[in-house]
Amino acid sequence: MKLQSASVSIGLSVLSNLFSVAPLPSLQFNSSRVFAQDATSSCPLPEAIAVTFLNSQCQEVKLKKQKTFYRYYSSTENKYGRYLTTDRYKTNLEVIRNLALNQEWGNKATTILRVTLPAGTTIYQGIVAPQTPTKCYPGGGQQTFIQDSKDPNIKWVEGKNLIIESFSCP
Repeated sequence: MKLQSASVSIGLSVLSNLFSVAPLPSLQFNSSRVFAQDATSSCPLPEAIAVTFLNSQCQEVKLKKQKTFYRYYSSTENKYGRYLTTDRYKTNLEVIRNLALNQEWGNKATTILRVTLPAGTTIYQGIVAPQTPTKCYPGGGQQTFIQDSKDPNIKWVEGKNLIIESFSCP
């Protein structure tokens, strides 16, 4: 899969040079993750987090009153994370695609949590960036990032299981 991604990147670069247009975005490497966009950030977060937002754009907001978000997870390892959303989905397939949850990362998105953040919490919000391969993980959903998911003032309320649909990515 990495060879195919590299081939696509090289091919797009060659096409870009042939037509004398601005260079196409290159793939960004962060640990073992491959991102499908550049990290030219207007987001005040570290690059490794900013790149998870579409075009690395997010907005810092301090909540004036408490607000409820959702967290999708499938095991205790990914239950209380820093990535939330205002989008409510009915199926795991919607979550995987819209929140670009690459299945190599382990989150199958089978359950939903309701997460209430207190007034005064600083959040970072924007649109989910695609992950490679983009035909499988297009993103486009709403994304909210919080610095500290262990804040004792956050209320995590167990939700329901989602409708499970099989996911396959060529």
